[in-house]
Order: sequence, then structure tokens, then C-alpha cells
Amino acid sequence: MIYINDIPSFRNPESEVLKPDDRKERIELLGAVAVQDMGRIKSGDVLSLKCLFSRANYLRLKELWESREKVNYTDPLGVVWERVTMKWLEVERDRAFPENIFVTFEIWRA
Repeated sequence: MIYINDIPSFRNPESEVLKPDDRKERIELLGAVAVQDMGRIKSGDVLSLKCLFSRANYLRLKELWESREKVNYTDPLGVVWERVTMKWLEVERDRAFPENIFVTFEIWRA
């Protein structure tokens, strides 16, 4: 289960993909040797999720998203990402249980 502020998901995410921000990637020549720096900026990481919410919690999430409020995201292990931005990508109903709604969204640290 995840939380957006105090809004719980129905269960753990269907998918969860972390896209690290690697803007610091550099390739330089030191003498005759090519050196590649694969540095990363943690504050620019993006987390993509597909998660199931009850209709009531979906409506609460929709209000947060429409107001563009910063939110706190708590992952299934209890790790909290504070003051992040939600970007909605897709919304679909669960065919078996129409009162439940899948939301595909991204969490942006930047």
C-alpha cells in the first residue's frame, strides 16, 4: 500500500519504476583515456506508478492533482518523499470492480 499525503491506495502498485536523473553524466578525456562520470541528481528522480484506489480516494487525489499541490508520497516500505509533484498520465476503471480506479502517475522530486 502507498500513501499520497494521508490517502491510501487499495493495495501495492501494479508497477513502480524509478527513472534516475542523470543530468550530471559527463565524458571527458584525461590524457588518452576516456572517463565517464555517471553521476546523478537525486532531487530530479521521477517515479512512475500504476496503482488502484477506491472511488472516494480517487476523488480526493483528483482534487490534489487539480490544485497542483505538493504532496508527500510514502512507498510500500514506508520511505517518504516529501513535497513532491504528482503528474497524472492515465486513469482507468477496474473492469471487475468499477468502483475502483487505476491511476497511472508520476512522482517528481524536482
